[in-house]
Amino acid sequence: MNQALLETWAESDTLTDVKSEQVRIIFASTPTSLFTILLSSSILAGVLWEVIAHPTIIIWFALTNLLSVIRLYLYYQFKKLPLEGPLSNIWHHRAISTSIASGITWGAGGFLLFPEQSMVHQVFLAFMIGGMCAGAITTLSAIPLAVRGFVIVALTPVILKFNLIETDISLEMTIMSVLFMLMILVSAQRLNQTILESLQGRRQRELAERTIRRQAHFDELTDLPNRRLFLTNLRQEMAKAERHRRFGAVFFIDLDRFKSVNDSLGHAVGDELLVEVAHKIAGRLRQEDSIARLGGDEFVVLLPEVGEDQEAAGSHASTIADEIRKLFVTPFIIQDHDIHLTISIGIALFPTEVSAEDLLKYADVAMYRAKSDGRDSVRLFSDEMQEAVNQQRIIEKGLRQALVNDEFELYYQGQYDDDNQLVGAETLLRWNHPDQGVVAPGVFIDIAEQTGLVVPIGEWVLRSACEHLARLEADLVIAVNVSPRQFSDPVFVENLKQILLETSVNPKKLKLEITENLAMANIEHTIETMNLLKRLGISFSIDDFGTGYSSLNYLNRLPVDELKIDQSFVRNVSTSADHAIIVDTIIILAQQLNLKIVAEGIETDKELEYLKSRQCKYFQGYLFARPVPFDQFSESIA
Repeated sequence: MNQALLETWAESDTLTDVKSEQVRIIFASTPTSLFTILLSSSILAGVLWEVIAHPTIIIWFALTNLLSVIRLYLYYQFKKLPLEGPLSNIWHHRAISTSIASGITWGAGGFLLFPEQSMVHQVFLAFMIGGMCAGAITTLSAIPLAVRGFVIVALTPVILKFNLIETDISLEMTIMSVLFMLMILVSAQRLNQTILESLQGRRQRELAERTIRRQAHFDELTDLPNRRLFLTNLRQEMAKAERHRRFGAVFFIDLDRFKSVNDSLGHAVGDELLVEVAHKIAGRLRQEDSIARLGGDEFVVLLPEVGEDQEAAGSHASTIADEIRKLFVTPFIIQDHDIHLTISIGIALFPTEVSAEDLLKYADVAMYRAKSDGRDSVRLFSDEMQEAVNQQRIIEKGLRQALVNDEFELYYQGQYDDDNQLVGAETLLRWNHPDQGVVAPGVFIDIAEQTGLVVPIGEWVLRSACEHLARLEADLVIAVNVSPRQFSDPVFVENLKQILLETSVNPKKLKLEITENLAMANIEHTIETMNLLKRLGISFSIDDFGTGYSSLNYLNRLPVDELKIDQSFVRNVSTSADHAIIVDTIIILAQQLNLKIVAEGIETDKELEYLKSRQCKYFQGYLFARPVPFDQFSESIA
C-alpha cells in the first residue's frame, strides 16, 4: 500500500497513551497551581512577618517562587509538544520531580516558618500547608508518586514540629495532622483510581473503534486493504492522474483453479497460500503502488503512474503484469505441499470518464477474458471489451424491466422413453424482449447470475412451472433448472415449500436440475438441501453431466435420481470415437449407481440408434420435439 495512505491511516489510528495522558493532566493544571502558590506564599509571608525573622521569610518566599518560575518555563516547553500521542519519559520524571520539589518548599516553610511561641500562627501555618495539600489532590493525583511525594514532604515537617513543642495540645495537634495527611493520601488514591479508570476506559473504546475501523478497511487474513480502502485510494489517484495528465493502471488478479487447492488440501492450506500470494505480489511493487484483496482469490493492484500517453502506459502496465504472472512459475511450498499456481490478470488504464467502481469492473472484464483465453495470461481492457460491458449493462437493465413487465415465458421440451412415449418435459426460460423478440437464456443467464437477478427470476420460473404443472392433466414429471446462486439462497427451501403449498402441486411431479459445478461448490450444503427437498418427494437430476469436475465419491453421496448426458457429447456420437467413449462411460456409471440416464440434444436417427444400443432409455432433443410455449405444449398432449 502506498506510503501516503499508510501515514494517513496511522494518524487516524493513534491510541491514548495512559502514562502520557497522566503527564498532560498535571501540566495542564500548572498555571492554576503556580497562581495559587504565589498567592498563598504571599499571604503566609505577610501573616508571619511579625513573628518570624525577615531574612528567613524572604529566602523561603524567593526559593518557593523561583521553583514556580522553573515550572512555568517547563510548562511553556511542554505546550510545544503534540496534543496527542506518547511523550518521552523525561516529561513523566519532570512532572514527579517538580511536584516533589514544590512539596519540599512547603515542607521547608512548615519547618523554618513555624512560630513556636504563637499557637494562632501555628494553626494558620498548618492551615495554609494543609490547604496546599488539599489542592494537590486535584492537580497532582493523576500520578500517584507526584501527589504522595508532595503531601508527605509538605506535611511531615509540620507534624514533627507539633510533636516537638511542649504545649497542652501538641499531642492532639500531632495526631490530627497525621490523620489529616492520611485522609489526604486516601483521597488522592481514590481520585487517581478514578482518573486511571477513565483513561483506560477511553483507551479501550479507542481500541474497539480501531478494531472496527480496521475490519472495515483491511482484509483480516492477509492484512491488506479491502475493496473499500482500495477504492478510496483509487479515486484519489484517478483525480491526480487527471490533474497531472499521466496514466495509471489497475490490475485485477485472480488465482486459476484455486478452488481445487481448497477442496483437495483444505482451507488452512488455502488461507496460508493466499497470504503467500499477497506477499509475492507486494514484493514486486514499488513503494507508491498499492495491493488489496477483494475477497476469495481475487487481488487488485494500483499503479499510480505507468506512462505519459495511453499506448506507452498500456505497454508498460502489461510488462509489469507479465512480470507478476511469471513470479508464479516457482511453486509454493505450504505445509510440505508443492503447489503449482497460475494467475490471470486484467488491466484497465486511467484517467477515464468512468467511476472508480466501473474502472474496477473493466479490469475484471479483462481478467475474465484472460481466463477464457486459456488462463495464465494478461489482457488489457479494450474497446471491444467496452462494447461487451455496455451490452451487459443494457441486458441487466432489461432484465430488471422484464421482471416488472412480465416479459419472461416458459417453454417446454418433451422427454421420451425408448418406446417414443412422452414421460416428462424440461422447462426452458425465454425472454420476450420488446425490441429483440424471443431471447434464449444463453444470452442473459450469466449476467443474471452475476447481478443476483437470477434469484427472483428463478423464483418466478419455479412458481410458473408449478402453476403450469397444476393445470396439466397428464401424469408427467416437469424438470426445472436451478442456478447455483438460487440454490445457495438461505430461503430457497422455504420459498419452494410455499410455492408447492400455494399451487397444490404434487412434489413427486417436480424434478430439479442442477449442474455438477453447483453440486460440488459446497458439497455438504448441497447434500443437506437436497435431502430436505427429497423428503417432500422432489427428485433431482444432474444436468450437463460430464462437463464439470465431480468425483465418483461425491457423486455416490449425492441423493440424485438422474444423470443427463450433455448434448456436446451426444452430438456426432455415432461418428466420433471420443464422444462415444465418454457417452458409454456415463451410461455404465449411471447403471452401476442405479440412476436414470437421459440423453439430451438428440437431432439424428443415428444418434438415437447408438444410444439405444447402449441401453439408454430416455431422450430429449429436436428429433423428438422442439421447445414450445406452455399452451402449445399442453394442447399437444391433451
